Amino acid sequence: MIQRFIGLTLFGLTLLLANSAVAAGHPLELPAALQSALESLRNGHYQQTLEASRSLQENFPGHPLPFLITAEASWGLIFCQTGHINSREIWNTASGKTSPFDGAFFQAVEEAISTAEGMQDQPDSAALGAFYYGLAHGVRARLYTLRGEALNSGREGKQMRESLLEAAALDADLQADADAGLGAYNYYADVLSPLIKLFRFFLLIPGGDRERGLEQLRSASQNAVLVAPEARYELAKIYGLRESRPADALTFFRGLADQYPDNAIFALSAALQAERIGDMELAADYARKAVQVSAQMDAVCRVRLETASQEALQRLLGSETP
Repeated sequence: MIQRFIGLTLFGLTLLLANSAVAAGHPLELPAALQSALESLRNGHYQQTLEASRSLQENFPGHPLPFLITAEASWGLIFCQTGHINSREIWNTASGKTSPFDGAFFQAVEEAISTAEGMQDQPDSAALGAFYYGLAHGVRARLYTLRGEALNSGREGKQMRESLLEAAALDADLQADADAGLGAYNYYADVLSPLIKLFRFFLLIPGGDRERGLEQLRSASQNAVLVAPEARYELAKIYGLRESRPADALTFFRGLADQYPDNAIFALSAALQAERIGDMELAADYARKAVQVSAQMDAVCRVRLETASQEALQRLLGSETP
């Protein structure tokens, strides 16, 4: 089988992947190796995922997803190193504008965009190409947002929106997954600060709709084939830190922490939301889990998540009624 793959052209292999997914019932259903890498990524095994993604790039040439997986794993390491992580809050702001993992991140995004463009050039894979092209720009927009680079984030977000709308128009089966990115765009474009909205006006970036964005994210969290966990995570963060709905945030964070038990970010986030609604026993349970699993994460994640989780657990145990 490997020899057969090597003998195919990049276009032929791309069509093979697309057609096999369609035959399985949905264009975004994945071969086992790609799905396994996504599960590793969501469990916070970032270095392990990076190693696996190198072979995936060789085994699935001409497909954007292995490069997106590389970018996402690099993002995880960047966020662990520079993101806003402490014993009381986890949020998408950064303490620095650069990271040693930037090179791998930006190179992977460029490769994903290039391969997605190749898919868009062919009628049979144009919709999937537009979808992955949009995802790649969305991944880059998120890093610029983390670092407060509003203009770059706005440009990337605009391109993501255009491409995801195109993908859903070409293939209605992609709508639920496209809604994850479109929902995030609509929500944040509507709740931006006045200064950023002014930038948006001069850059001709479309406006958003907060309620529509939340509706799209909810739809993606329930119906998306590829990115439902990411939609649930985005909703959880919005509910917990922007919408003052800690009970709803807790529901999503608990689900993620239980589904991906090796990722301390999910467990610690669940603990913090449980604390906000006054369930100290539940909060302490998830803080303990965060302490345990953070010790097994990559060093750059362990050094911050273990400390934050231990401090949260100490605070929660001190607040429990004897």
